[in-house]
Amino acid sequence: MIWRKTWRNEISLAVRLLRRDGVVALPTETVYGLAASIKSEVALGKIFQIKGRPLLDPLIVHLLDYNWISKYAYIDGLRVNIKVLTDAFWPGPLTIILQKKPMIPAIVTAGLDFVALRCPAHEIFRKVLKYINVPLAAPSANPFGCLSPTTAKHVQDSLGDKIPLIIDGGACSVGVESTILDVTSDIPCILRPGAISASDIAQALKVPVLDHSPSTSSAVAPGQLKQHYSPNTRLILAETAEDLSLLVKNAFLSQTTEKAAFVYLKRPHDLYCANDIFWLSNKGDYFEVAKSLFDMLQNLDKAEYDVIYCQKAEQKGIGIAINDRLTRAAAKFAN
Repeated sequence: MIWRKTWRNEISLAVRLLRRDGVVALPTETVYGLAASIKSEVALGKIFQIKGRPLLDPLIVHLLDYNWISKYAYIDGLRVNIKVLTDAFWPGPLTIILQKKPMIPAIVTAGLDFVALRCPAHEIFRKVLKYINVPLAAPSANPFGCLSPTTAKHVQDSLGDKIPLIIDGGACSVGVESTILDVTSDIPCILRPGAISASDIAQALKVPVLDHSPSTSSAVAPGQLKQHYSPNTRLILAETAEDLSLLVKNAFLSQTTEKAAFVYLKRPHDLYCANDIFWLSNKGDYFEVAKSLFDMLQNLDKAEYDVIYCQKAEQKGIGIAINDRLTRAAAKFAN
Protein backbone atom coordinates (compact mmCIF):
# COMPACT_ATOMS: atom_id res chain seq x y z
CA MET A 1 0.00 0.00 0.00
CA ILE A 2 1.15 3.58 -0.69
CA TRP A 3 0.90 6.16 2.04
CA ARG A 4 0.68 9.54 0.35
CA LYS A 5 1.10 11.62 3.48
CA THR A 6 4.19 12.02 5.59
CA TRP A 7 2.54 12.04 8.99
CA ARG A 8 4.21 10.39 11.93
CA ASN A 9 1.79 7.43 11.94
CA GLU A 10 3.10 6.19 8.58
CA ILE A 11 6.72 6.56 9.67
CA SER A 12 5.89 4.67 12.88
CA LEU A 13 4.35 1.89 10.81
CA ALA A 14 7.52 1.68 8.72
CA VAL A 15 9.62 1.39 11.88
CA ARG A 16 7.38 -1.38 13.25
CA LEU A 17 7.62 -3.35 10.02
CA LEU A 18 11.39 -2.93 9.88
CA ARG A 19 11.74 -4.17 13.46
CA ARG A 20 9.70 -7.27 12.57
CA ASP A 21 11.93 -8.51 9.75
CA GLY A 22 10.01 -6.50 7.16
CA VAL A 23 11.04 -4.41 4.18
CA VAL A 24 9.54 -1.07 3.17
CA ALA A 25 9.98 1.36 0.29
CA LEU A 26 11.21 4.79 1.35
CA PRO A 27 12.00 7.95 -0.60
CA THR A 28 15.49 9.36 -0.79
CA GLU A 29 16.75 12.39 -2.68
CA THR A 30 18.32 10.09 -5.31
CA VAL A 31 15.84 7.24 -5.98
CA TYR A 32 13.33 5.29 -3.88
CA GLY A 33 14.97 2.61 -1.75
CA LEU A 34 13.86 -0.84 -0.60
CA ALA A 35 14.89 -0.72 3.04
CA ALA A 36 15.69 -3.40 5.63
CA SER A 37 17.41 -3.31 9.01
CA ILE A 38 21.00 -4.54 8.94
CA LYS A 39 20.18 -6.38 12.19
CA SER A 40 17.72 -8.67 10.38
CA GLU A 41 19.29 -11.19 8.01
CA VAL A 42 15.77 -12.38 7.24
CA ALA A 43 14.79 -8.93 6.00
CA LEU A 44 18.07 -8.49 4.14
CA GLY A 45 17.41 -11.76 2.36
CA LYS A 46 13.97 -10.48 1.37
CA ILE A 47 15.58 -7.54 -0.45
CA PHE A 48 17.44 -9.91 -2.76
CA GLN A 49 14.38 -12.11 -3.24
CA ILE A 50 11.98 -9.26 -3.98
CA LYS A 51 14.32 -7.54 -6.42
CA GLY A 52 15.70 -10.71 -8.00
CA ARG A 53 19.10 -9.28 -7.12
CA PRO A 54 22.18 -11.54 -7.16
CA LEU A 55 23.84 -12.04 -3.79
CA LEU A 56 27.15 -10.99 -5.33
CA ASP A 57 25.90 -7.38 -5.66
CA PRO A 58 26.57 -5.41 -2.44
CA LEU A 59 24.04 -3.10 -0.79
CA ILE A 60 24.44 0.49 0.37
CA VAL A 61 23.97 1.02 4.11
CA HIS A 62 22.23 4.23 5.17
CA LEU A 63 23.26 6.07 8.35
CA LEU A 64 21.76 9.00 10.21
CA ASP A 65 24.99 10.99 10.49
CA TYR A 66 28.78 10.94 10.74
CA ASN A 67 28.70 9.75 14.36
CA TRP A 68 27.38 6.35 13.25
CA ILE A 69 30.35 5.58 10.99
CA SER A 70 32.89 4.48 13.58
CA LYS A 71 30.56 1.75 14.89
CA TYR A 72 30.26 0.11 11.50
CA ALA A 73 33.49 0.91 9.64
CA TYR A 74 37.17 1.64 10.25
CA ILE A 75 38.23 5.22 9.60
CA ASP A 76 41.64 5.41 11.31
CA GLY A 77 44.70 5.47 9.09
CA LEU A 78 42.94 6.73 5.97
CA ARG A 79 44.68 9.22 3.70
CA VAL A 80 41.60 11.43 3.61
CA ASN A 81 39.76 13.18 6.40
CA ILE A 82 36.33 11.53 6.52
CA LYS A 83 34.90 14.26 8.73
CA VAL A 84 35.80 16.91 6.17
CA LEU A 85 34.18 14.77 3.48
CA THR A 86 30.96 14.20 5.38
CA ASP A 87 30.76 17.81 6.56
CA ALA A 88 30.85 18.85 2.91
CA PHE A 89 28.41 16.32 1.44
CA TRP A 90 26.31 14.64 4.14
CA PRO A 91 23.37 14.41 4.28
CA GLY A 92 23.38 14.01 0.52
CA PRO A 93 24.02 11.85 -2.53
CA LEU A 94 27.52 10.62 -1.66
CA THR A 95 28.28 7.00 -0.75
CA ILE A 96 31.66 6.24 0.82
CA ILE A 97 33.46 2.87 0.61
CA LEU A 98 35.23 1.92 3.85
CA GLN A 99 36.54 -1.24 5.48
CA LYS A 100 33.66 -2.76 7.41
CA LYS A 101 33.48 -3.81 11.03
CA PRO A 102 32.09 -7.23 12.08
CA MET A 103 28.57 -5.97 12.89
CA ILE A 104 27.92 -5.46 9.16
CA PRO A 105 26.47 -8.81 7.95
CA ALA A 106 28.27 -10.54 5.09
CA ILE A 107 25.07 -10.57 3.01
CA VAL A 108 25.21 -6.77 2.85
CA THR A 109 28.73 -6.67 1.39
CA ALA A 110 28.62 -9.82 -0.76
CA GLY A 111 31.11 -11.36 1.67
CA LEU A 112 33.71 -8.65 1.05
CA ASP A 113 35.58 -6.64 3.67
CA PHE A 114 34.28 -3.28 2.47
CA VAL A 115 30.98 -1.53 3.03
CA ALA A 116 29.24 1.31 1.17
CA LEU A 117 27.88 3.95 3.57
CA ARG A 118 25.56 6.87 2.86
CA CYS A 119 23.64 9.49 4.82
CA PRO A 120 20.40 10.30 2.96
CA ALA A 121 18.97 13.82 2.90
CA HIS A 122 15.26 13.03 2.50
CA GLU A 123 13.29 13.99 5.60
CA ILE A 124 11.19 10.80 5.66
CA PHE A 125 14.14 8.43 5.41
CA ARG A 126 15.98 10.40 8.09
CA LYS A 127 13.00 10.22 10.46
CA VAL A 128 12.80 6.46 10.01
CA LEU A 129 16.54 6.16 10.76
CA LYS A 130 16.16 8.35 13.84
CA TYR A 131 13.29 6.32 15.29
CA ILE A 132 14.64 2.86 14.49
CA ASN A 133 18.19 3.86 15.50
CA VAL A 134 19.70 1.16 13.26
CA PRO A 135 21.35 1.50 9.83
CA LEU A 136 19.18 0.48 6.89
CA ALA A 137 20.38 -1.31 3.80
CA ALA A 138 18.43 0.09 0.87
CA PRO A 139 19.08 -0.56 -2.81
CA SER A 140 16.72 0.95 -5.38
CA ALA A 141 13.12 -0.24 -4.98
CA ASN A 142 12.76 -1.89 -8.39
CA PRO A 143 13.36 -5.26 -10.03
CA PHE A 144 17.07 -5.83 -10.51
CA GLY A 145 18.47 -4.30 -13.68
CA CYS A 146 15.33 -2.30 -14.49
CA LEU A 147 14.69 1.43 -14.59
CA SER A 148 15.23 3.13 -11.25
CA PRO A 149 12.15 4.44 -9.37
CA THR A 150 11.97 8.16 -8.69
CA THR A 151 8.31 8.28 -7.58
CA ALA A 152 6.18 6.10 -5.33
CA LYS A 153 4.08 5.15 -8.36
CA HIS A 154 7.15 3.67 -10.05
CA VAL A 155 7.61 1.44 -7.00
CA GLN A 156 3.94 0.53 -6.89
CA ASP A 157 3.91 -0.42 -10.56
CA SER A 158 6.91 -2.75 -10.29
CA LEU A 159 6.93 -4.09 -6.72
CA GLY A 160 3.59 -3.07 -5.20
CA ASP A 161 2.37 -6.64 -4.80
CA LYS A 162 5.57 -7.73 -3.04
CA ILE A 163 6.06 -5.18 -0.27
CA PRO A 164 3.71 -4.09 2.54
CA LEU A 165 4.42 -0.35 2.59
CA ILE A 166 5.50 2.40 0.22
CA ILE A 167 5.77 5.86 1.74
CA ASP A 168 5.18 8.55 -0.88
CA GLY A 169 7.64 11.39 -0.36
CA GLY A 170 7.13 12.96 -3.76
CA ALA A 171 9.46 12.91 -6.75
CA CYS A 172 13.15 12.45 -5.93
CA SER A 173 15.00 15.76 -6.10
CA VAL A 174 18.25 14.38 -7.59
CA GLY A 175 16.90 11.53 -9.71
CA VAL A 176 20.08 9.49 -10.24
CA GLU A 177 21.80 7.21 -7.75
CA SER A 178 24.48 8.53 -5.42
CA THR A 179 28.12 9.09 -6.29
CA ILE A 180 30.17 6.20 -4.88
CA LEU A 181 33.64 7.14 -3.64
CA ASP A 182 36.31 4.62 -2.60
CA VAL A 183 38.60 6.19 0.02
CA THR A 184 40.43 2.98 1.00
CA SER A 185 43.22 3.34 -1.59
CA ASP A 186 46.01 5.90 -1.89
CA ILE A 187 43.97 8.17 -4.14
CA PRO A 188 40.20 8.56 -3.64
CA CYS A 189 38.39 7.14 -6.64
CA ILE A 190 34.81 7.47 -7.93
CA LEU A 191 33.37 4.02 -8.66
CA ARG A 192 29.94 5.28 -9.76
CA PRO A 193 29.28 8.85 -10.91
CA GLY A 194 26.43 10.87 -9.45
CA ALA A 195 25.40 14.43 -8.71
CA ILE A 196 28.60 15.06 -6.72
CA SER A 197 31.54 15.21 -9.12
CA ALA A 198 35.22 14.36 -8.73
CA SER A 199 36.05 18.07 -8.85
CA ASP A 200 33.52 18.78 -6.08
CA ILE A 201 35.17 16.17 -3.87
CA ALA A 202 38.70 17.24 -4.74
CA GLN A 203 37.86 20.83 -3.83
CA ALA A 204 36.53 19.75 -0.44
CA LEU A 205 39.38 17.36 0.40
CA LYS A 206 42.19 19.40 -1.20
CA VAL A 207 43.57 16.21 -2.73
CA PRO A 208 43.34 14.69 -6.23
CA VAL A 209 40.36 12.44 -6.93
CA LEU A 210 40.24 9.87 -9.72
CA ASP A 211 37.16 10.28 -11.89
CA HIS A 212 34.94 7.41 -12.89
CA SER A 213 36.17 5.12 -15.66
CA PRO A 214 35.68 1.43 -16.53
CA SER A 215 39.15 0.67 -15.22
CA THR A 216 38.22 1.92 -11.74
CA SER A 217 35.01 -0.06 -11.35
CA SER A 218 34.93 -2.50 -8.48
CA ALA A 219 32.78 -5.28 -7.10
CA VAL A 220 32.68 -3.48 -3.74
CA ALA A 221 30.12 -1.04 -5.17
CA PRO A 222 26.65 -1.55 -6.66
CA GLY A 223 25.71 -0.32 -10.12
CA GLN A 224 28.83 -1.66 -11.84
CA LEU A 225 27.21 -4.02 -14.34
CA LYS A 226 27.63 -3.12 -18.01
CA GLN A 227 23.87 -3.62 -18.47
CA HIS A 228 21.69 -1.93 -15.84
CA TYR A 229 18.82 0.58 -15.37
CA SER A 230 17.19 -0.76 -18.55
CA PRO A 231 13.69 -0.16 -19.97
CA ASN A 232 11.81 -2.89 -21.80
CA THR A 233 11.57 -0.68 -24.89
CA ARG A 234 14.62 -0.62 -27.17
CA LEU A 235 16.83 2.36 -26.26
CA ILE A 236 19.26 3.92 -28.75
CA LEU A 237 21.52 6.84 -27.87
CA ALA A 238 22.43 9.87 -29.97
CA GLU A 239 25.70 11.64 -29.20
CA THR A 240 24.40 15.17 -29.78
CA ALA A 241 21.18 17.11 -30.29
CA GLU A 242 22.11 17.48 -33.96
CA ASP A 243 22.43 13.70 -34.32
CA LEU A 244 19.03 13.24 -32.69
CA SER A 245 17.45 15.88 -34.94
CA LEU A 246 18.73 14.00 -37.99
CA LEU A 247 17.02 10.86 -36.72
CA VAL A 248 13.83 12.85 -36.17
CA LYS A 249 13.96 14.32 -39.66
CA ASN A 250 14.60 10.94 -41.27
CA ALA A 251 11.69 9.40 -39.37
CA PHE A 252 9.40 12.27 -40.43
CA LEU A 253 10.38 12.08 -44.10
CA SER A 254 10.38 8.30 -44.38
CA GLN A 255 7.02 7.95 -42.64
CA THR A 256 8.19 4.68 -41.14
CA THR A 257 5.69 2.44 -39.40
CA GLU A 258 8.06 2.13 -36.45
CA LYS A 259 6.67 4.11 -33.52
CA ALA A 260 9.62 6.07 -32.10
CA ALA A 261 10.05 8.54 -29.23
CA PHE A 262 12.82 11.15 -29.37
CA VAL A 263 14.18 12.56 -26.11
CA TYR A 264 16.27 15.74 -26.07
CA LEU A 265 18.06 17.18 -23.07
CA LYS A 266 16.84 20.69 -24.00
CA ARG A 267 13.64 21.79 -25.74
CA PRO A 268 14.46 21.71 -29.48
CA HIS A 269 13.65 24.55 -31.86
CA ASP A 270 12.43 22.38 -34.75
CA LEU A 271 9.60 20.07 -33.78
CA TYR A 272 8.98 17.46 -36.45
CA CYS A 273 6.33 14.87 -35.48
CA ALA A 274 5.87 16.87 -32.28
CA ASN A 275 3.69 14.29 -30.55
CA ASP A 276 6.69 11.98 -30.27
CA ILE A 277 9.31 14.54 -29.26
CA PHE A 278 10.15 15.04 -25.60
CA TRP A 279 12.72 16.96 -23.60
CA LEU A 280 14.11 16.64 -20.09
CA SER A 281 14.68 20.33 -19.35
CA ASN A 282 13.36 23.48 -21.02
CA LYS A 283 16.74 25.16 -20.84
CA GLY A 284 19.02 22.11 -20.81
CA ASP A 285 19.92 22.34 -17.11
CA TYR A 286 21.72 19.07 -16.39
CA PHE A 287 20.41 18.81 -12.84
CA GLU A 288 16.86 19.08 -14.20
CA VAL A 289 17.78 16.48 -16.82
CA ALA A 290 19.01 14.07 -14.14
CA LYS A 291 15.90 14.62 -12.03
CA SER A 292 13.61 13.94 -15.02
CA LEU A 293 15.54 11.12 -16.70
CA PHE A 294 14.17 7.97 -15.09
CA ASP A 295 10.63 9.35 -14.85
CA MET A 296 10.68 10.13 -18.57
CA LEU A 297 11.99 6.67 -19.44
CA GLN A 298 9.43 5.05 -17.15
CA ASN A 299 6.59 6.90 -18.88
CA LEU A 300 7.83 6.21 -22.41
CA ASP A 301 8.41 2.56 -21.56
CA LYS A 302 4.67 2.23 -20.87
CA ALA A 303 3.58 4.19 -23.96
CA GLU A 304 3.89 1.36 -26.51
CA TYR A 305 6.78 2.82 -28.49
CA ASP A 306 8.92 0.46 -30.57
CA VAL A 307 12.08 2.41 -29.84
CA ILE A 308 13.27 5.34 -27.72
CA TYR A 309 16.05 7.58 -29.07
CA CYS A 310 17.73 9.67 -26.38
CA GLN A 311 20.40 12.35 -26.57
CA LYS A 312 23.52 11.95 -24.43
CA ALA A 313 24.95 14.73 -22.27
CA GLU A 314 28.33 16.39 -22.42
CA GLN A 315 30.84 14.41 -20.40
CA LYS A 316 31.19 16.87 -17.54
CA GLY A 317 29.76 17.32 -14.03
CA ILE A 318 26.49 15.47 -13.51
CA GLY A 319 26.47 14.85 -17.26
CA ILE A 320 28.92 12.01 -16.54
CA ALA A 321 26.31 10.35 -14.32
CA ILE A 322 23.55 10.91 -16.90
CA ASN A 323 25.66 9.25 -19.61
CA ASP A 324 26.61 6.42 -17.28
CA ARG A 325 22.94 5.56 -16.66
CA LEU A 326 22.01 5.93 -20.33
CA THR A 327 24.92 3.82 -21.55
CA ARG A 328 24.15 1.00 -19.12
CA ALA A 329 20.43 1.23 -19.95
CA ALA A 330 21.10 0.99 -23.69
CA ALA A 331 23.62 -1.87 -23.36
CA LYS A 332 20.74 -4.35 -23.20
CA PHE A 333 19.93 -3.53 -26.84
CA ALA A 334 23.47 -3.18 -28.22
CA ASN A 335 23.61 -6.58 -29.95
